[in-house]
This record gives sequence, structure tokens and C-alpha cells, in this order.
Amino acid sequence: MAPTTIEERDLSHESPIWLASLLQTTDSLFPSGGYAHSYGLEQMVDMGRVQGREGLERFLRDDVLPAMERLELPYLRLCHEAANNEDLQTLLELDEEIAAWKLCREIREAGESQGRQLLRMLDQIFDHDFARRFAREAAEHGASCQQITACGILRSAQGISVEAGLAAWVYQGVSNFCAASVKLLRLGEVACQRIISSCLEPKALSDLVRRSLKVERNAAGWFNPVLDVASARHETAFSRLFIS
Repeated sequence: MAPTTIEERDLSHESPIWLASLLQTTDSLFPSGGYAHSYGLEQMVDMGRVQGREGLERFLRDDVLPAMERLELPYLRLCHEAANNEDLQTLLELDEEIAAWKLCREIREAGESQGRQLLRMLDQIFDHDFARRFAREAAEHGASCQQITACGILRSAQGISVEAGLAAWVYQGVSNFCAASVKLLRLGEVACQRIISSCLEPKALSDLVRRSLKVERNAAGWFNPVLDVASARHETAFSRLFIS
């Protein structure tokens, strides 16, 4: 039998064709709304809790990455799996839990705003039927449509593996904080890229994702009162650059 030609093979199982779609939705050109949010960093800087490049890197390692490991990544994984199974009820329940973990109203509303934006992109760009079904059910039940929930649906629609989706979430989270730091801390592009590279060091990122995969739903959660207080104070700040 003659060897199978490249044209005859299904490359989706042999090469990362899905990577192009993942890159599209993690690029700064993709309208996710993240540019308008500092996720509490603006007030942390104002309070003097984060100062300079070293302060930002320490904040990311001590506060942001642990929260991802114990809260955001486990819930993203659960949403991704529920979307793969087209399990609307479980997705609605997970969305409610995710919103409940966001104790500060401003952060909760930021997650909802970005989640709804992602759902609109799924409808307009990817033409995904299950995403439309979820959007209708969410509207009927008054669900918040958190960003994590919508991202799980998006990654499922793109046919991306759970692990790749989790790694992409870490990258986007760290990158968003660094983008905000350009205005808040006057950090340059090189300094930001060094921080991103440090936080995404391959072994550390692999270990972070692997640990998050072991977190069961009933054990998922993270509490950071300093960041919550900073986010609450941001809402009534005299002046501010970011929505949250």
C-alpha cells in the first residue's frame, strides 16, 4: 500500500492546527475587553502594596498564580469539560459558583462583562450553536456569564485540549497584569516580557497546571482579603485609569 500523502491525512490529529485559533483568541487584537481592567492592581499600586518590577513579579507569584492554581484553573477545567459534554445545567451551576467566589462587586461585574463579550464573539465569529444555547439559558436564569465560564465554552468550541486552555489562561492573566503595569508602574516592554517569561518558565508552568488538575470541585477556592479590599476601594477612588 502506498504511503498516505499529506493531503490525505487528517492533520488535526498530527499537528497543532488548533494553535492558530488559540493564538487568535489570546492576541491583544481579539476584543476580550481585558485592556480596560487592572483586576485590582491599580489600587494595590495606590496603596503601596505593589511597587516597581520586583514588586509586580512578587505580586504575581505570591497572589495571582496561587489563585489561578486553586480557583481559576480548576473552574476553567470544569467548564471546559461541561462544554465538551454540552451539559448546560452543570455550566450554569459552575457559573454561579464562580460569581460567588468573586466577593468584590467590581471584580464580579468585570468577569461578567468579559464573559458576555466572549459569548458575543463566539456567536459572531465562530458561529457556535452550543454557545448560543448557553447564552439563551443564562439569560432565562439570570446567570452572570462569568469570563471563566465563557472561556471554557470557547476552548471547547476551538477543539483545544484542557491543558493547553489552562496554559493559555495563565499567559493571558499574567500578560493582562503586565499590560496594566505599563500605565501604573511605568514599566517598559522589556521589563514586562522578562516578568512574563519568569512566570511562564516551562517547568513552573507545567507544575502549576498539573497541580490545578488535581483540585476537585468541592475543594476549589482561594481567598485573598488584601486584593479584595483593594478592589473594593478602587470602586470609590477619586480618580482611576481602569474599570476594575
